[in-house]
Amino acid sequence: MEPIETGGRDRELSKLYHALMNPLTVVLGYAQLLSSRKDLDVDVRNQVTRILEEARECSRIIERARAASPRAAAPTSGAVSQTGDAPRRRVLVIDDEPVIQKLTAEALGAENDVVGVSTAVEAAQRLLAEDFDVVLLDLSLGGEISGRALYETLAVQQSDVAEKVVFVTGGIQDAEVVDFVTRSGREFLQKPFHLRTLREVVARVGEI
Repeated sequence: MEPIETGGRDRELSKLYHALMNPLTVVLGYAQLLSSRKDLDVDVRNQVTRILEEARECSRIIERARAASPRAAAPTSGAVSQTGDAPRRRVLVIDDEPVIQKLTAEALGAENDVVGVSTAVEAAQRLLAEDFDVVLLDLSLGGEISGRALYETLAVQQSDVAEKVVFVTGGIQDAEVVDFVTRSGREFLQKPFHLRTLREVVARVGEI
């Protein structure tokens, strides 16, 4: 029975991690957007700085807990490179959290045209009808079709689109998922990601 109990603990840890990562990503993301504004008064800027510091500390604590799990090893993403000015890209954000879609659109909107959808079915319809330079795909996508299943379908039916996919995850606990992401060779972003990293990955994958 011990393997079953251990697996249950791993699943519960994974659920908890995902539940924490989405709101933490939103807090960090909007705090970063606010901190870049030049019109904030000193008190507000200090509050934003404090929120950023506390959210980052929460992220570090959660990450240390995740890393302590024997299944916590995650694939290593490619090195993030600095990019210069680039033409506007079309980015499809596939995430069942509308607030993550909105945050991503605000973070990328200055240089990209961003479209958000909540399900794999919506995503498949858009990808058949329209061209996108980058596809940000939540691996923990809710609904009847998972993020992984959508990617595997794209890899067979629209391989050119599959090459534009960037996986977004709140943390990978399952060894099988680690293997899947590694074998795919795709870029991935782990929540909570820094908005600068998001922009750089999008620029690199969507280089046109």
